[in-house]
Amino acid sequence: MAWSATAGIPRTEAQKTIAQICGQEPLRSALAGVLAVRADGDTIAVVNHRQKLVPASNVKLLTTGLALHTLGADFRFETRLGYTGTVESGTLKGDLYILGGGDPMTGARTEHAAGLGKIFGDWAQLLKQIGISRIEGRVLGDPRFFSDPTPQNLGWTFDDLGCYYGAGPTGLNFFENSQNFYITPGSSGNAVNYRVQYPETPWMKFINHTVTGAARSSNSLYYVNSSLAPMGELAGSFPIDRRGYTLECSNAFGAYTCAYYFHNYLKDEGVAVTGGWGDVTVQGEVRTSLDVAASRTRAAVADSIKVLGSAWSAPLSEIVYDTNTQSDNFYAETLLRMVALRSGLTAGQDDCADVAEAGLRKMGLRTDGACQQFDGSGLSRKNYVSPDFFVRFLRKMMTLPVWDAFFASLPVPGQKGTLESRFEKSPQEFKDRIHMKTGSMNGVRCFSGYILASDGDPKKTIIFSLLVNNCPAPSYQLVPAMDGIIEAIAAEN
Repeated sequence: MAWSATAGIPRTEAQKTIAQICGQEPLRSALAGVLAVRADGDTIAVVNHRQKLVPASNVKLLTTGLALHTLGADFRFETRLGYTGTVESGTLKGDLYILGGGDPMTGARTEHAAGLGKIFGDWAQLLKQIGISRIEGRVLGDPRFFSDPTPQNLGWTFDDLGCYYGAGPTGLNFFENSQNFYITPGSSGNAVNYRVQYPETPWMKFINHTVTGAARSSNSLYYVNSSLAPMGELAGSFPIDRRGYTLECSNAFGAYTCAYYFHNYLKDEGVAVTGGWGDVTVQGEVRTSLDVAASRTRAAVADSIKVLGSAWSAPLSEIVYDTNTQSDNFYAETLLRMVALRSGLTAGQDDCADVAEAGLRKMGLRTDGACQQFDGSGLSRKNYVSPDFFVRFLRKMMTLPVWDAFFASLPVPGQKGTLESRFEKSPQEFKDRIHMKTGSMNGVRCFSGYILASDGDPKKTIIFSLLVNNCPAPSYQLVPAMDGIIEAIAAEN
């Protein structure tokens, strides 16, 4: 696809306004790239449109579009229940396996995730169908569907890994592999008070190295953890005059947590489990204790596990909706791993990067010098994409059978999602025309998407990408500039 941006700078009011905004602070000392074209090919605005920039969560556009195109809007993740041993007179003499299939929605918080009672009830029904009322063995969470031993992407910064948005997916997940603490200030100069909110993780040892800071000081609390041992450290400072709040962190033992909760659910439903719970490592070892010195046994090989049946996630179209409206990193990373598996590769980081590039090329999009996708969510600063590539990608999506599902997933100002409070003073008619994905991290602010024509003519739909890097200005300074650019583009329709 080509447009007149290659021939020169358009003489539009939008171009003049954008040039003026980019020539003033806070964007003057930043690096901004803009491209806006109509669906019929007319160019509206061009600024550094081929500059490769860190796109933050705008990467989710590529991931969700590629997932819809590869897997189909009706695709569902499968979780199976299986067992080893024998069933005699209602008693399973062996282990019960929760065979994960990568479902990111198990116990998740997003809109289309089923409640945990519904999910566990479906799993328990599979036991009832063959009359199992007692388990003389263990409940084991098996995440081997994703064989990569490192759930997080190696391109993420260390300070992100303990945050909820830095949790990586495994083959079996729980609550998006998150861990919530409730924080209140302690006495001045002493540690803050914390309690585990959800999920309950009694095997974890938490070390509290926090301090209660002075009134009106900054909140610098952070959490550090690892899949190597069941330990986590809370550190940083929390102001003494601040009210309590929920600190959302990552949980390195999602499959283990899932098995624990299902084990307890079965006991509450009257199904006795004598062997406790545990999980399976990607190396095929059973862990009933997360202590690094605890002995381990070999898990059953996949072919020897007798499968009772399957439970299914919501359709991909709904998962994509939650991914984009809530900018859910966990969902996005899971989708890219699933695309890699369905393409005959592994769910490892290198294969995910390879399948992203290959998938975009198969869609007819040249990535050379325009797009380097390193993860599925955009959390890595090793992602580099130009506004030109985003516009080409978004135009391509309009031609695909999954276009409706993709377009429906994009946030709209004033509606639930990442744009809920954006353009608050604008008329609803204007807000309803804006469908775009946000992207932000320190020094990075991005928006890419579509602006519908005021007269409803689809040929006049504007496809645009606005990427700003190297701009650590506070939001109150940056929002007017970014919104001004989008308003100027929208005024052309």
